[in-house]
Order: sequence, then structure tokens, then C-alpha cells
Amino acid sequence: MPPSLRQRLAALSLAPSFPSTPLGTAGPNSLTGSRKSFVPPWKRGSSHVAGNEPGEKERVKELMGKVIFQAGVDYETRPMVIMCASALPDPQAVSYDSLLSCIMSYLDLYVESDYTVVFFAAGAKHIPSWNWIWRAYRSLSRKYRKNLKRLYIVHSSFFSKMLFSLAGAVISPKFFRKIVYINTLSDLAHHVPLTQIDITAEVYKENLKYEKEVTMPIPIRASLFGVPLEELMGYDGEKDSIPRVVKDAIQYIRESGLNEEGLFRRSPSSSLLKQVQEAYDRGQVVSLPTFDDPHLASVLLKKYLRDLPDPVFPETIYPIIRQCPMPSEDPTDMSTIIYIRDTLFPQLKPCVYILLSHILQLLHEVSLHSASNRMDARNLAIVICPNLVKGSNPLKDVTICAVPGDSTHENNFAPPVSDASQAASFGSPVSNGSASEGKTTLGAILVLCIQRYYEIFDEVQDRSEPVRPSPRRFSRSVSPPAPSSPSAISTFGSKASRPLSLSMDDEDSVDDAMLVMPIGPNANTASPLSAGEDSAKDVPSNGMTTFPYQPRQRKVVLGGEE
Repeated sequence: MPPSLRQRLAALSLAPSFPSTPLGTAGPNSLTGSRKSFVPPWKRGSSHVAGNEPGEKERVKELMGKVIFQAGVDYETRPMVIMCASALPDPQAVSYDSLLSCIMSYLDLYVESDYTVVFFAAGAKHIPSWNWIWRAYRSLSRKYRKNLKRLYIVHSSFFSKMLFSLAGAVISPKFFRKIVYINTLSDLAHHVPLTQIDITAEVYKENLKYEKEVTMPIPIRASLFGVPLEELMGYDGEKDSIPRVVKDAIQYIRESGLNEEGLFRRSPSSSLLKQVQEAYDRGQVVSLPTFDDPHLASVLLKKYLRDLPDPVFPETIYPIIRQCPMPSEDPTDMSTIIYIRDTLFPQLKPCVYILLSHILQLLHEVSLHSASNRMDARNLAIVICPNLVKGSNPLKDVTICAVPGDSTHENNFAPPVSDASQAASFGSPVSNGSASEGKTTLGAILVLCIQRYYEIFDEVQDRSEPVRPSPRRFSRSVSPPAPSSPSAISTFGSKASRPLSLSMDDEDSVDDAMLVMPIGPNANTASPLSAGEDSAKDVPSNGMTTFPYQPRQRKVVLGGEE
């Protein structure tokens, strides 16, 4: 007896996305009776159905985070589920049956109560077949359709409009009334909290066809770009960690962009760069890996530095930069490093120093991959230095950013000593002494900071993270300067010349005799060790048996106490 019409429709709904046996013939996908609920083929033990290949589940799980994800709640506190057509994979590479099963399992987390779905239809490279769409709709039981309160379709295409119109007119007119078509992201912001959605690059590109800028229902002040660093981090970095855009860019470049050729030199799409910058300023969720462009992350980092109201290196410290000893190619020469660490960097605000240390550490890691990305320390200094200065005279800024050396020297920018005449023409730092004083540039200093990062920067404790116990480094001195001496006053009393690391242990430097509390009328004049003969033997021979009280002075440690 041939199968009835109901059986043929049921068999059609169970057919896989790929070609299978004809209807009515015996096979693993045929159905001889009616059914009440959808039973996926892979649950029935089929051996040749697509989706059972090795690694299929891993590929589907990897795509699930891009195809469907939750983005907070809408204005009525209903869970908001986001679906992106641009993330749909090639049906020849991934089984859509397995993908449908994972999508249904994900929706099961929300369908027991009211929920909202936002579907971004733009940028789809692969369109599922009508057969799969029909089975996907039949897989939605009443609980999925009943508790779905709104379905927002953003940037709908002709295919999506025709699909949902057909579903509403033929299958369920009540479901059709829940659909809302959205043309721009600005319109979407009136219906759902836009800042909670991680929008992909394809959606931004499609949105540029309809509007140049995303406007919010309530104007929002820029929260990152162009905002003073002290307002975001605090003067000492006590408010927060480094800005979010800097942290995201550094993390993404470390994970995926260290080998990208021309990193920090090439530019991404200017329109996309503007969209991402505005998203950060709106406080929107931004995931740089979804854009898959390390150049976008590197240019975002440079633009943030360039837009700071106060530059990293203000014009007032240009003379201090000029007085820095010229770097040499001798790895044992520490004069420049000591000057940078103890004289130049203490002129920076603590929050600026923290930000600069993170950026230069990233540039150091990029330079270690110069064989593949072709960005050595010199090339990185050339592209990053102009973003760190912003003086009143552009000519001075250009001069202070000059990077000496030849591009053929990848490890050290100073040419060989034998080529002294050629070094002089480039302004290369091969000579020491008075001849090189006042000629050092910020570009030369940055090259050295990138090459010898760990010799210049001490570990900076991030106040937003838990303090990890670590052994302190001590340097004991035989005769420390007296507190009343001029050297001690300049060392301990000057805030501008603060050291950047702890170099003395206050606890170990206190003598045991100082821990004895003197008692009696002569407590202020008598030595605490004069009470016994054995103690008298330990009195120093220099006659200094009494010590006037002096408050302990601790060197400043960034991220610690003073």
C-alpha cells in the first residue's frame, strides 16, 4: 500500500539537509507511521546521516557561540536571545541537522518563560534549504511559539521577508503578528537595549547603507576616547584597571595577531573603525575576535593614545628627554636605562606609567615575532611615537619623534662603530659623552624600551586585581645617608623623584636595640643597652648610643603604599 499524504509530509520533514533516498522507499530516514513529535535522525541511530562524522560535534559547538547567544534582558526584563545569519556555516561542511538540535537545546533554557529574539539577517553567506526551514519550524513546539513575545528582524533581506510572511500567512497568523522589522540599529535601540548586544562586523557594514551614525534614544557622553586618563583610572590607578579598549586590544593581539604582517602599520576600514570606536564610547559590548582583524585592534590602540587630552609625554618634559644619554649597542651599558627608569619615567603620572608599561610590553612581544610580522623595535617606535606626543609646535613633535638608525639593523638601531661618519648622518647614537648630550629623541628611547623592556620596567601591580604575595627584593647598604643630609632629603622627601621599586627592607634594617622601649627618667638620653654589662658590649664604638626618633620613610611603589 503506498504511503498516505500525511506520511509523505512527515517523511519530508525528517529528511536530512543532504540528498537521501526517495520518498516511499525503504531507508533509515523513511517513516511508515504518523508521529506526534519531531525525532531527529541522529537520535535514531542512523549510521550514514550527516552529523555523525568525527569532529562534527566539536565544529557545531564552536559555531554555536556565533550563531545564537544571549545578550542580557530587554526593557521589560525578558531574556534577549540574539541570532546572526552571518554566522551560518557552509552546509557542505557542517550538518544543519546537528546545528538545529543545538539551537533547540539552547532555546530550552528560556522557553519556559517569556523571551525575545533579535535576528540579524544581514551578511548571510549561506542560506539553508526550504526543506530544512520547514523542519525547523515544525520542531518549534507550542511552548517555543507561545512564550516568544517579540521577534525583531534587523536588516531583513528579500529571502527573510518572504520566508516569515509565508510562515505567518499560511501557518500561523498569530505568530506573524509578533514579528517586527527593523531597518537600522538606531531604530533597534528604541526597542531593546542596544549596548548589551555584541554586534558583528557584517551588521555594522550593512547598517552603514542606511545611516552614517548610530544614535541612541538618550544621548550618551563619550566614556573612553578623549576622556582624561585620571578620570578613568585615578591618579595612582586606584579607580580601575587600564581602559577597556586598551585591555581588549592587547588581549586580542596577543592571542591572534602577533604574527600579522604590518601590525600597527596597516590600517583597517575607516568606516568600521569609526563604528567600533562609537560602540566603545556608548559602553556597548564589543568582542574584537568577532571582527577577525588584528589591524583594527592595533589602530584602535593608537587612536586611543592619540585622542587623550593630555599626551603621554607632555611638552614640558622634552628637555628631560633631550638630556638622556644616547643609547649604545653595548648590552652592558646601563646609563640610559638608569636615566629612563630613575629620571624620565618618574616625571609621568602613575596612571600614565601603568598604561605605558602595558603598551610597551605588548610592543616588546610583537618585536619578538618580527621575522613573520616584519615589525621590529625600530619600526614599532616609528608608528607608535607620534601618538604619544601632542605639543604646541608640530615641528618640535616631529623632531622629538625621530627614530635614528638604519632599517637593516633589526636588533639594535645603532650602526657599527666603524661607520661613524654614516652614523653621524643618521644621528645614530654610537658615541658617548658631551657630543651626544641634548640630541636624544623620544623615538630612540622607545626603541630601547621595546628591546630591553624587562630591564627598564619593574612589575606594576594592578590595583583592580588581587594582590599576589611575592618575595621582595632588598639591597642593603652599609652606611645609609642621614635623614638630615641633602641627599637624603632629595631621595626621601621629593615626590617628583620617586623611585619605582622597593629597594630597602624597613623591617630588616631596624636594629634590635631600637625595639626596646626605654623606661625611667633618663629614657630620652640613656642608651637602651646601658642597663647591663653584656649589653654594653654591643654598643657601637662610634659613641652613638642614642637615636632621635625619625618617622620611617618608604619609597614609593606603584600599586602599593607610601
